[in-house]
Amino acid sequence: MPFFERLRALSKERRTMLCVGLDPDPERIDGAAAGALRHCREVARQTEEHACCFKPNSAFWEQYGPDGWKALIELHEEFADTPFLLDAKRGDMGNTMKAYAHAVFTTLAMDAATVSPYFGKDSLEEFTRYEDRGVYVVCRSSNPGAEDLQHLEADGAPLFLRVADMAERVNGHGNVGLVVGATAPSAVADVRKASKLPFLIPGVGAQGGDVSASVRAAWNGDPA
Repeated sequence: MPFFERLRALSKERRTMLCVGLDPDPERIDGAAAGALRHCREVARQTEEHACCFKPNSAFWEQYGPDGWKALIELHEEFADTPFLLDAKRGDMGNTMKAYAHAVFTTLAMDAATVSPYFGKDSLEEFTRYEDRGVYVVCRSSNPGAEDLQHLEADGAPLFLRVADMAERVNGHGNVGLVVGATAPSAVADVRKASKLPFLIPGVGAQGGDVSASVRAAWNGDPA
C-alpha cells in the first residue's frame, strides 16, 4: 500500500494524526545501541496505539555506528504495523542522491524520509521514484535560523513558498509531502494556501511550537 494511503488508513483507525519521534540520547540512555533500542522499544510500545507514524532521526542512530543501524532496523521490524519516517534530510546530486534513496528505502527499508530541496527538482526525483514510499521536502523548518534563508524573497514570494511549488511539481506519484514547522503557524497557513500536499509539522515540545495553531492552519480535511 502506498505510504500516504497507509497513513490515512491508520489515522482513521487509531483516530490520531500524531507522529512520534524516536531520537535516543546517549547522555540520558545507558547501554550504547542496545540501550537505545530498549528505550525506544518501550516508547514505541507505549505510544503506538496513539500514533500513525514513528519518526526516527537518522543522526541519533548513526552516532552508535553500525550497531545503531542494526538497532533501528530491528525496531522497525518489531513495529511493522506502524510506518517509519526516517528524518534524514538527505540532499545531494545525481548518483549520490540515488545512493541515499537506495540506503533509506531498500537497505533500511524505511517507509518515508525527509529530504532537502536545495539541490533542486532532479535531486528530489531520485527519492520520489520510489512510488510506494513517502518523501517529505523540508519547506519551512522549525529552528530559529529558518528565517535566514527560507524567508528571502524569490520572484515576489518567500523562498519557502517556492519550495512548496517545486514539491508540487515532483509529486507525479502522489507520494510527496512538506515539512512545515509548528514554531511558525503563520508560515504554516501561508504554505497551506499554496499547497494541498500532506504536512509533517515538527517543533512541538522542546522547540516550543504551537501545535493547536499549527494544526488549525494546516487542516484541509486530509488526515495525512
